[in-house]
Formats: sequence, structure tokens, C-alpha cells
Amino acid sequence: MPSFNRIAIYGHRGWASSKITEASIASGAPIRIIYRPGSDSSSLPASVISVEVDVDDEKALVDALHDIVIVISLVGHEGVERQHAFISAIPRTEIGVNKAKRQVEEASIAAGIPTSLVLPGNFAEFALNTPIVYSGNSAKEVVDLCTRNYVAAAYAAIFASTPIAQLQNRSISISELKVTGEHVATTLEKKHGVPPRLSSLSLERVNSEVEEGLKSGSLFTLAWYCRKIWGTGQQAKMVGTDIWEVQGYEKATLGDLIVDAKLEAYRQLPPQVAEYFQETF
Repeated sequence: MPSFNRIAIYGHRGWASSKITEASIASGAPIRIIYRPGSDSSSLPASVISVEVDVDDEKALVDALHDIVIVISLVGHEGVERQHAFISAIPRTEIGVNKAKRQVEEASIAAGIPTSLVLPGNFAEFALNTPIVYSGNSAKEVVDLCTRNYVAAAYAAIFASTPIAQLQNRSISISELKVTGEHVATTLEKKHGVPPRLSSLSLERVNSEVEEGLKSGSLFTLAWYCRKIWGTGQQAKMVGTDIWEVQGYEKATLGDLIVDAKLEAYRQLPPQVAEYFQETF
């Protein structure tokens, strides 16, 4: 019988985080949901403790984290800065591990909080639901992909009952399948009987877009950067060697996702993002 960790989850409603929350609850570990005033918690099972907290109220946050040993932060880009409130509160609790975003990793270390980072591959639901635009050498270079379900299963496996000493101060990678652009094109041809329509962007163009985007503060720079690191082979190298394998989980293949149509939809993109992607890629 495993000894479960007492886990608090912050940011339970997102496209990926909702699945991670579901899997964590199903693991049997005692889960406590921390949510902001006004956030909807009605979808949570009645058996799960949920606490509404203004994270800027340090005393209230410390009280909400009472007896918790792991905090998993799943907030999106807009909530990253709010994580600093946890960094202020955690030293006053018994928490040993906090899954933090990269943007607050240094602050966590400076505060003396043992931190575990989880680094999933690109979401297959996004990468495989977009047109094939080779960037640099992405036709030949490998990219690591993960389905949302695999990421959720991995989070539950990592945090539910793994001893704290085995988690702290690690960067843990999750990798479900490795593909190249050509692999994707070949699998699409197998499904439809005709080759897919392909286009390409030079690495020079991609680098230029990244540099200009950084200067201007463009919100779309990340999209170009992701193309750059695939096209140069850097993405596969960033995965590292500390890869967590989910025992007993049958990983998806390209055939499963494309030929057998098991690929799920990605979350709905904001109109301005969808328009930019359609016009640019």
C-alpha cells in the first residue's frame, strides 16, 4: 500500500491542468485545490477539499497550505507572477516540494524551497493539429511530443506517492513519442492516400522573427522560437536524461493519433492568435 503525499494544486481549470487535476485525484492521494476568489470550482468532486484564497493574503495562504507537503502550480502565462505569493508563504509551512514555473525558479531557490520542475514535450494535440511547415531542418530533426492524457498520468505518477527526497531539486522530463516532420508527413499520407501539402521556412527567416519579436515584445515570438528549436534539433536535446516513464501506460504512436484518429482537439485559441497562425503559417 503506497504512502501518499498531501498535495495542493493551484490552477485546476486549464486545458491541460484540468486533466492533471483529474488524474491526481484518481491516484488516491489527498488533494486540496487552492483557487482564487471568483474562480469556478463547481466541477470538482465533492470529496475533494477546495479552498478559496486571495494568494496575496499571506496568512490565509499559509493556513490553506497547512499540512501540505507538495504544491503543484499549474497556472498559465497570466498567472505566473502570482506564484511569488506561494514563495513567500511556503517557508512558513511544512511543504518540501513545489512544482514551479521557470519564471519563478530562481526566486524559489533563493528562498530555500526545494523545487521540482516538470518539463513535458510539446503537446501533440497542438503540434499535430496544425499545417506542416518545415522550419530549418525540422523534416529530419526529432521533436518530443506528449498527449495531454500522458502528461496527466505522469504528474499523478510523479507526485502522488514518490518520496519527497526523490523529487526535490530535480528537472523531470516527460516524453511520450519522438517524431520528425517527415514521420508526420508519411503518416498523413498513409491515412489519406495522398501526400500532404507542405511548405517551408528557412532557418534565417525563423531566427529573424525570433530576434525581432524579442525586440518588439511580440506575443508570437514563442511560436517562432518553438519552430527554431525543432528545426535545429535543440528541442530534443532540451529534454535531458532525467525522463520519467509512467509504468503500465501504453504510449500513443503517430499511427494511433493520426491514422486511427485518436488525436484530441487542442484548446480553442484566442481569435487574434488563430488569425496570426492562419495568415503566417
